[in-house]
Amino acid sequence: MAENVKFRPSDANHITRSYLDSILIEERLIDSGIPSTKIELFGETYETPIMTPAFSHLHVFAPEREDGMCEYARGAKNIGALNWVGMSENEEFGRIAATGARTVRIAKPYADRDKILDQFAFAESVGAVAVGIDIDHSYSGKGGYDLVQGEKMTGLSSADLRELVSSTRLPVVIKGVLSVQDAVKCAENGVQGILVSHHHGRMPFAIPPLMVLPEIVKAVGGRMKIFVDCSIDTGADAYKALALGADAVAVGRALMQPIIDEGALGVEKYMRRMNDELSMIMAFTGCKTVQDIEPTALWINGRRCEK
Repeated sequence: MAENVKFRPSDANHITRSYLDSILIEERLIDSGIPSTKIELFGETYETPIMTPAFSHLHVFAPEREDGMCEYARGAKNIGALNWVGMSENEEFGRIAATGARTVRIAKPYADRDKILDQFAFAESVGAVAVGIDIDHSYSGKGGYDLVQGEKMTGLSSADLRELVSSTRLPVVIKGVLSVQDAVKCAENGVQGILVSHHHGRMPFAIPPLMVLPEIVKAVGGRMKIFVDCSIDTGADAYKALALGADAVAVGRALMQPIIDEGALGVEKYMRRMNDELSMIMAFTGCKTVQDIEPTALWINGRRCEK
C-alpha cells in the first residue's frame, strides 16, 4: 500500500536530508554579539547569503501564479537576496530582469550551442549578475543525452567551458558540480563560480553536497565562488553549508509552496524566516559576520570538524 512506502537507499534527497540533520552545532556565547548577514558576491552587496534556487517553468509547476518567475524574483529583491533563474527564453528573462532583482541566469546544456551564446549575450545586455550552465541536465535517466521541454541537450567538455567563459564579460557559474574532479576542471578553465548540487537527486546514491563540499573548498577555494543547494530549507542548513566553506547557499524546493500560496510575499517571508534563524545561530556561535562562520563549530559523527 502507498502509505507503507519507505525511502529507497538510492533516494539521494533522503540521504542528503539525513546527512544535513546529522551535523550538530556547538554554542559559543561569550564575547558574541548581534550579527550581520551581509555578503559580497561578484562585486555587489546582498543582505543575506541565502539565495533563490534556479527555478524554471513555474507556469507549469505553480499554475496558480500567472507570472510566478517574476513574483519570486520580486521576493528576492525585497529581501536583498541574489536571484537565480533556470531554463528560460529571452523574453521571459527580460521580464525577470525588469523587476530589478539582481539575477544569475543558468542556461541548459543545449545541443544548439548558438542558443547558449545568444542567451548569455541577452543576459549581459539586460544587466544579469552572472550566467552559467546546468551540467547535471546533460544526461537523461536512460544514459543518453537529455531532452528537456522538447530541447535536446548535450555534454560539456573542458574546451566547451573555455569557449563559454570567453564568450561573455559576465562571471560564468557551473551548476551541478558534485566532485573535486569537476570543480578543478572548472577552475582550470576560467569558471568563476560553481554550484555544488545533485539537482534534487537526478542520480541514485548521489553524495550529499555538504559531504563533498570541504574537499571541493580545499581544492578550489579562493579561486572561485562556491555555492551549494539541495535540501537547504532552514537557517540551520544554511549555517552548516557556510561553515563548511560555501560562499552562499540556494534554497531548495521548500520555496515552491510559499510561491503558490503568496507569490512574492511568500518568497520574502520564507527567506526572511531562514535568514532570521541563520542570524540566531550566528549569535549563538559567536559569529558577528558571515565571514566568521567556520567549521570548528560543527560536529559530524561525534567529532569536531577541523579547519
